[in-house]
Amino acid sequence: MQHFIKLLLVPILLGATKYAGEFQELGVSARACAMGGVGVALCEDPATIYFNPAGTVFTTRSIMLLHAENFGGIVKNEFGSVVLPKGNLAAGIGVQYLSAGEIKFTTLADTTLPPSNDNPPIAYDTVTANDVVLYLNGARSSGPFSYGVNVKVYYRNLSVITGLGGGLDLGIRLNLKYLRLGALVRDFVLSPMVWSNRTKETISSEIVFGLAPQLPFDELFSTVALETDIVKSMDISGFSVKFGLEYSYKNTFFGRLGWAERNYTLGVGLKIKKFSFDYAFVTHSVLHNSNKFSAGLEF
Repeated sequence: MQHFIKLLLVPILLGATKYAGEFQELGVSARACAMGGVGVALCEDPATIYFNPAGTVFTTRSIMLLHAENFGGIVKNEFGSVVLPKGNLAAGIGVQYLSAGEIKFTTLADTTLPPSNDNPPIAYDTVTANDVVLYLNGARSSGPFSYGVNVKVYYRNLSVITGLGGGLDLGIRLNLKYLRLGALVRDFVLSPMVWSNRTKETISSEIVFGLAPQLPFDELFSTVALETDIVKSMDISGFSVKFGLEYSYKNTFFGRLGWAERNYTLGVGLKIKKFSFDYAFVTHSVLHNSNKFSAGLEF
């Protein structure tokens, strides 16, 4: 817990921009999280507002809700979105809320001496840190191509300091019969964050490319979908790769596996008429594992 709080506070205290956008990285769909966090090419439900703003034009009128207990419940992640496609246009709205509670501030009985068994840390306050992200989405299609944009507003409350900011996401999709391609630039414009202590920082851009072939097995009433995402964050060197696989039977029962950043993921899904339910289990090599649940309804 202490390491997580340090991760939140250190960039602010130092005025740095590296990792400033990490609060956006937890994912908002149990289906996508079960597939290693991929989704820039394949996602076609209301969570596509987050994964690729161009995808909303390929969805149905629907709503989705997610609840996630991340890292053994230390960080809670809630998300809700609605998409309204009509013809070759679509609009949507999404809200993400993250919270980390029971954060203890400590001091020493004798502040002139270092911590020890005789001078242990003493908790004097307990607080909660939270983040809110509002997504306003618009998309348009032209044949198999679609283009989309998100306008985002951030509000961060880290108890000792608050911040307000915003940014833009740009996305493009290509939908072919057995292949999906997608590209996303998250925070296309260096997104400003203004803190209550009058300091400023920016959230650097992230570029994601996705490739998602779909393999139908009609005689088995089944489909296998694969996706590989290549992620490049502009504030760090190198890039990361995510992999995901989904098996569906009669478009009703789903099994999923994934891998990302040396962590494996898995999950299941169920779709009955216009209602869907998905579960994801996400491992972590250092922190505790995460459980994510999402549900959707077409209308």
